[in-house]
Amino acid sequence: MRNVDIKVAPTVSENEAPRRFSKPPNSVRRLSKRTAQTGLIFLGSSAAIQVPSFHCTCRNCNDARANTKHRRTRASIALVGSETILIDATPDIEFQLEREAIRQVDRIFLTHWHFDHVWGFAALGEPSHLAKWRRIETYLPCQLTYHFDQELEWMQDRVSLHPIKPGDKFRLPDATWEVVKTTHTDHSVGFIVESTRKFAYLVDGVVPPRQTVERLRNLDFIILEATVDKLVPREGEKWFNFSLEQAVEFWRQVGTPECILTHLSCHSYKKGKLLAGLTHSQRAKFEEENLGLKFAHDGMRVEL
Repeated sequence: MRNVDIKVAPTVSENEAPRRFSKPPNSVRRLSKRTAQTGLIFLGSSAAIQVPSFHCTCRNCNDARANTKHRRTRASIALVGSETILIDATPDIEFQLEREAIRQVDRIFLTHWHFDHVWGFAALGEPSHLAKWRRIETYLPCQLTYHFDQELEWMQDRVSLHPIKPGDKFRLPDATWEVVKTTHTDHSVGFIVESTRKFAYLVDGVVPPRQTVERLRNLDFIILEATVDKLVPREGEKWFNFSLEQAVEFWRQVGTPECILTHLSCHSYKKGKLLAGLTHSQRAKFEEENLGLKFAHDGMRVEL
């Protein structure tokens, strides 16, 4: 990967002029749960469909209906320290932020423009105005900024856009962020985040490009997706999401001590059909058999 200078990203400053849009009104920071200790929270851990999914009556969806602890909302994480930073903004974002008592979002890094990763962004417009947040510093692949002109024009005075590309680095108050390419869409990206601990977030996608793999050295842990437990595609069908087996194989190849799997549908896919995947107890047994591996769950916390 090419060498790049580390960009010192703007702090959330009272008098900061945004890069793209007009200057916002003066505002007062109103926050709770700010902390000097940076931590990671899994806001959601499901794939594009929630668990349970309204249309499905498989054993896993019925189990999640009976046991709310087994429910999953769409995959996203928050880094909470002196700032609150999200990776992706799912359609479930309001529920997720309320559940974790997160009262303000300072920055959002977007991986790609699929509905389950960005559709919650629009829900932040009115709250950010009413609560007088400063502009949300928003980092997204440079090829995708046009979405804010076409689909989120009414939020232009609530965000400050930062187009990003693989190789970019940002030094933020709680961590350094590096942008890497993933193999999911033409413009999808992941992130390597270094605070007290160093980890990579590669969701969605299958085996990333060689340049990305080379950057995955000396990580403390890696966060991958395992959209389906077992995958049997139809003839000629291409998938750009990991199965459980594929995700574990890639983790072994990278050699990172620990791996957390998220973006879990809790289903298997067989030639166009979704079938029940591993049960909750089967997942626990799978973890025991694969030391260092954890399945994420909504509300799961990791200290950094």
